[in-house]
Amino acid sequence: MEPLAAVDALPSSAEADLVRRAAQGDSAAFAVLVGTRADRAFRTAQAILGNEPDARDATQEAFVAAWRQLPRLRDAEHFDAWLRRILVNACRTQIRARHRVREISLDELPDRSGAGPVAADRVSETDVLGRAFDRLDADKRAILVLHYLRHEPVANIANAMGIPSGTVKWRLHAARGALERALRAEGEERR
Repeated sequence: MEPLAAVDALPSSAEADLVRRAAQGDSAAFAVLVGTRADRAFRTAQAILGNEPDARDATQEAFVAAWRQLPRLRDAEHFDAWLRRILVNACRTQIRARHRVREISLDELPDRSGAGPVAADRVSETDVLGRAFDRLDADKRAILVLHYLRHEPVANIANAMGIPSGTVKWRLHAARGALERALRAEGEERR
């Protein structure tokens, strides 16, 4: 079997063949498909969910769901969009299920011992943005992350979310507005 790194160079027909083999129960083919996408899927989930443990759970749930649902995938050429949709849905489920309690690891806290006012301001701005982002619902988070952090084109987001491109544009506009309102609300609460 080829090493995982070699899959990146596969033509799309070879990749589609891997998808078809995986859909027929070939776990080695599925492992190759997942191996080439695991990092990106995790980073996307982490951007949507905001923390590593939830992102790991959502990524794992997405891959398990993909393995179970793969025989129902109609077009192997659309595997990436299909997998992205499953991942976004796993993130949505994770957000809906979580409590509003936010865990903060002590390892993640910034070292403020030598931090000047500029560094403290940056930490404060990042914290405000994080709290404002937490106020958004799962759909708004997902669409903002896919477009602005993952730089996905509108057409890819439409495929991932199972909605028309025009709806993606409208939701992006609405999500930006919601984030702006959340940022204002965070600013007012800090006063």
